[in-house]
Amino acid sequence: MLPESSRWDELKSNWPYLLTLAPLLAEWGQPRWYAGSWVGPVLGTALSLMTLALVAIIQAQRRRLEEASITDKLTGLYNSRHLRAELDRQAALAQRIHSPLSMIFLDVDEFKSFNDLYGHLTGDRFLRRVAQSLLHVVRQHVDLCFRYGGDEFLVLCPQTRIEEAAEIAKRVAQMRLEPSRRPGEAVTLSMSVTQLGEGESPRAFLQRADRALYQAKHSGKNRMSFAE
Repeated sequence: MLPESSRWDELKSNWPYLLTLAPLLAEWGQPRWYAGSWVGPVLGTALSLMTLALVAIIQAQRRRLEEASITDKLTGLYNSRHLRAELDRQAALAQRIHSPLSMIFLDVDEFKSFNDLYGHLTGDRFLRRVAQSLLHVVRQHVDLCFRYGGDEFLVLCPQTRIEEAAEIAKRVAQMRLEPSRRPGEAVTLSMSVTQLGEGESPRAFLQRADRALYQAKHSGKNRMSFAE
C-alpha cells in the first residue's frame, strides 16, 4: 500500500484526468435538464470544445511526465535510466546500418575534495555549470548528453568515428570550469573516448569506456584516454 504522501503526489500529477468527468456528467444531464431547449445545442458545442481542451491538457501533462522520467533533476541532462535505453537503441542502429558510434565518458577530478572544501550546495551548482557548458560545446541536435551519476557525465555521439569524437572531447576539455572567484583556480576533467566495436554489445561498450576513464584518472588526471 502506498504511503499517504505518495498517494497525494500521484493525485497531483494525474489531476487533468479528473477533469474528463466534467463533460461526461454534463453530457449525461443534458437530455434530462435541457430537452427541447436552445441551451442543448449550445451546451453540446461547449462540451466538444471543453473535451478538445482537456485532451490537449492531458497530452501536455503526459509529455511533462515522460520528460521528467528521463531527465536528471539536478543538471537537466538525460539521466542514467534513459542512457541505458538510448545506448541500446543507438548501438543496435549502428550495428544494423554499419555506422560508427562513439562515446565520451568524463569525470570531474577531485570532486570529493571540492565538495569538502565548498560544501554540497556549491558542488551541486558546479555540476549544473558543467552540464550547461557541456551542452554548449557538443554538436547541437546530434550528440546526446547524460549525467551518468555523481560527478560523471557521458556524451553519446551517433554516426561519429573516434577521431571526430576526440575533437569534441578537446572542446570539452577546454571548458572554463572555475569553482570560485579565486584567481587561477579551476577544476579539471578526466575523459575517455571510445568507439563501438563490430558486434560489441552496449554493456561491453560502456564497460570498455569506463575502464579507459579509470586509466585516465589513475595516470595523473586532467587527461584523455582512448579505449582500444
